Amino acid sequence: MLDREIDELRAVVTGELIVPGDPAYDHARRVWNAVVDRRPLAILRCASTDDVVAGVTFARTNRVPVAVRGGGHNVAGHGTVDDGLVLDLRALDQVEVDRERRTVEVGAGCTWGEVDAQTQRFERAVPGGVFSRTGVAGLALGGGYGWLRNAYGLSCASIVGAELVTANSEVVTVADRSHPDLLWAIRGGGGNVGVVTRFTFRLHAVGPEVYFLMVFHDARNGGGTRGLKAFRNFCSTAPFNVSLVALLGVVDEAAQGFAPEAVGTPFVAFAGVYIGDPDEGEHALRQLRKFGTPLLDASGTMPYVEAQAAFDDDYPDGGRYYWKSTNQLDLGDPAIDLITASAASPASRLSTVDVWHVAGAAAQPVDGAFATSRAKFLVNPEANWLDAHNDAKNIAWARGLVTALAPYSDGSRYLNFAGFQEEGDILMRSSFGKNYARLAAIKAEWDPENLFHLNQNVRPMSVGP
Repeated sequence: MLDREIDELRAVVTGELIVPGDPAYDHARRVWNAVVDRRPLAILRCASTDDVVAGVTFARTNRVPVAVRGGGHNVAGHGTVDDGLVLDLRALDQVEVDRERRTVEVGAGCTWGEVDAQTQRFERAVPGGVFSRTGVAGLALGGGYGWLRNAYGLSCASIVGAELVTANSEVVTVADRSHPDLLWAIRGGGGNVGVVTRFTFRLHAVGPEVYFLMVFHDARNGGGTRGLKAFRNFCSTAPFNVSLVALLGVVDEAAQGFAPEAVGTPFVAFAGVYIGDPDEGEHALRQLRKFGTPLLDASGTMPYVEAQAAFDDDYPDGGRYYWKSTNQLDLGDPAIDLITASAASPASRLSTVDVWHVAGAAAQPVDGAFATSRAKFLVNPEANWLDAHNDAKNIAWARGLVTALAPYSDGSRYLNFAGFQEEGDILMRSSFGKNYARLAAIKAEWDPENLFHLNQNVRPMSVGP
């Protein structure tokens, strides 16, 4: 089926087109999250924007679903699809820093580590995530919580322009003075309005060295509860040039740096990056390091690029992942009790419950589709495991905590941590909030047939009778 049309597509693109039966097919179709196992009709490794245009035209003309893959690290698996076309953008990996304008042009196939390597040459950075191999496109289009959020905002807030291929195969330049509606939509609106092939980001002063906090404390005998309360209290007065996360879990036997006797011990960890003088950072964060007797303390001054890669080993390709989230208006004692109990008995010792402090620039409204919550904390149960036989219990663990925390939430989610988006349109409406209607209207103008629906999808607003 569609053999002739696929041959025609192959004839007009410069990138490699891979189909079932090709030697590279099984490798090319894999994404980071092994829970997601799809068999595309074809995978187009786009070598240029023209290849993206050709791929979009093929999908629209032949009415086949199209998935867009940047880094391929979306937990929900949006970068692949059964019986459809995958536009693999990894070859679009250019990074060009404009020192005078303090901006950087970034290809949509880049990872944050690739961007940081170039921008840190000039002691600048774009707010990225906390995992250097995360794709720039997926994180930024969906929001972008990372180590710079409280100082400089989410990734999407630093988008100042883009090149985008629309559903009718038009290539448009997106900027304040050129398609401002599309600029608003890609700042946190997912891939709803087109395929971004290149971003322009605003740069911020960072590094080259930062103070990185990473300390694990024993959570037994009420230590987890005391630790989260100490974290909550510290965050209430923390400066905005530090972005903090508390992590709770159980020490796994594969974890590096821990004493052998620590395996199986529940922990509460504090992690964060202090932007500014590292000595000032060490002083400012000393209270969290000295909270208890550490199981492991890896804190210290280091290059920003190393801090960005500190969690890389925890998320290997081919692992199994299901991440959920809930915006918590505050971190009250009942919520803390639920979090610590869940973290002490995960379905997998590779899993954690992460509590992100949201303040400063991260708490300010974004001039875009991303709906900033009033929540002071984002709670993110990360179910991470290896054996497919354990899928159900790991997914149930993450869902269970989110359900239990619902009374303390505003009802919204961070859509990059939204499980498999099983709540559908209800989830989109609650998470985009007042921005939903405007995003749906822009979607109706630029993608009325919902060609781009493998994302945090907002259906086109109905127009006319």
